Amino acid sequence: MFFTGDFYPTPETVIQQMIEGLSIEGKIILEPSAGSGNIVRALQQAGAREVIACENDPQLIKITQSLCRIVERDFLALTSDRVSHIDAIVMNPPFSAGAQHILHAYNIAPAGCKIIALCNLETIKNPYNKSREELKTLVETYGQFQDLGDCFSSAERKTGVNVALIRLDKPGSNYDQEFAGFFMDEDQEEKQENGLMSYNAVRDLVNRYVESIKIYDKQLETAVKLNDLQKDYFDLSDPDDRRGEIAISINQGGVKVARNEFKKRMQRSGWRWIFNKMDLNKTATKGLREDINKFVEKQQSVPFTMKNIYHMLDMVIQTTGQRMDKAILEVFEKVTRHSHDNEHRVEGWKTNSHYLLTKRFIVPGYYKEEMEDMVKALCYITGQNYDDHMSLYQRTEYDYALMTNEGKVLLDYPNTPGYSHCKKVYHAYQTKDIDLSKHPNCKLVPLKWEYGKWFDWGFFQVRKYKKGTIHFEFKDEKVWADFNQRVAKLKGYALPKNKEQTAYQKRQTYTREAQTAHKPMPQKPVILATFKV
Repeated sequence: MFFTGDFYPTPETVIQQMIEGLSIEGKIILEPSAGSGNIVRALQQAGAREVIACENDPQLIKITQSLCRIVERDFLALTSDRVSHIDAIVMNPPFSAGAQHILHAYNIAPAGCKIIALCNLETIKNPYNKSREELKTLVETYGQFQDLGDCFSSAERKTGVNVALIRLDKPGSNYDQEFAGFFMDEDQEEKQENGLMSYNAVRDLVNRYVESIKIYDKQLETAVKLNDLQKDYFDLSDPDDRRGEIAISINQGGVKVARNEFKKRMQRSGWRWIFNKMDLNKTATKGLREDINKFVEKQQSVPFTMKNIYHMLDMVIQTTGQRMDKAILEVFEKVTRHSHDNEHRVEGWKTNSHYLLTKRFIVPGYYKEEMEDMVKALCYITGQNYDDHMSLYQRTEYDYALMTNEGKVLLDYPNTPGYSHCKKVYHAYQTKDIDLSKHPNCKLVPLKWEYGKWFDWGFFQVRKYKKGTIHFEFKDEKVWADFNQRVAKLKGYALPKNKEQTAYQKRQTYTREAQTAHKPMPQKPVILATFKV
């Protein structure tokens, strides 16, 4: 086999040490750096219900695809909502970026997930940078490591590096109870004329799902019959006959798809369609996306019925406030975690406080999802329309935005089929796909920005740096104060004051006093009396 870069196939003896004591039977496990599939095969042989993987090398992808489902090529691009159903992560990441990969695995892993990883022993022993320091703290707090020594000295590809075996247990509660049993009610479906969505639209969706499964089953039945007919027809010892053997399977993207996986993909697509149709993405936080994915992935046979769809949608609407509060607390906890004098051994900044969200704060670049959720929560608190806010990705990655004169971003342009910000607006403008003369109330707004320069994004002024940090500053002091007051209410404590907050409150008091001082005193009523002489 041709070896390149950081590709070092994991020896079987090392894999056995990695999975020793790990409950694998019937579990779903992620292998983020599948390579030639040594770990994938070992997990499958140990009884894993499903192994999903990531692999970026074009040659190695072919091997991995033949063994299991690839959920993402670049592991660092994999998001938590796509793996919220897994039970464990078993990995041998590139040693040159071991800390980064293991930290990402921990960040996207669901609560209760076990993480087993190999890395260069020096990554733990010599924490000379922030990522190594954070990994060392993580191991000390939530796991342990074992020195395996020079265990690759007799491997398929040798290296003289001493290797550490890391075991982590991610703590915390999960969302299982919040949506438990939503789809398990199989009572007689009733027509809901006043439902959250058109009855006919939901019925059509469910019918298409059911018919798709039926067609799959018919194809599978045909394949079985064909295989039975040709049994003993070909002499498989004869190479010519073996080449003539016929087999039928269901494939997607050139990869065989099993029946359960086909159903799951249909359901995931169905829920995505429903969320878009109901415009629920404006309140669909990272947590909700994880919940939906986890539920679908965990079920062996999910009744995708009309009544259950309505039930889920109703519960999603009813729990919007809880999700927004959860998003507020998650952002608060993560930002304050990066205070200058934090005890977490993570990168911190003097701008950030450990007890409240300061008016200006800094976050690592990988907090984009959390900041998107924060904007959704702020829209919920202030009553603003989330549709008027473009995503942080759009704001930093694209040259132009199409907006109404009122400032609303048009993400779906009526005269451009399938148009979204996935295509640069300026390109569409140049190629005449967008004719602004027909829409006088719309304008093309440049979004050009530079590293280190402030730019406007919804509730914030934002500044992005090449080193990966993003600076945020609240534009409206009232929104900033309301956010911290909401946190204090949720946490059940009086909001402590810092200089910024005290100055803001003094300005508010002064304004109220000034308004009162200039307000004319109410006139006493004049009583007119009539006297008789």
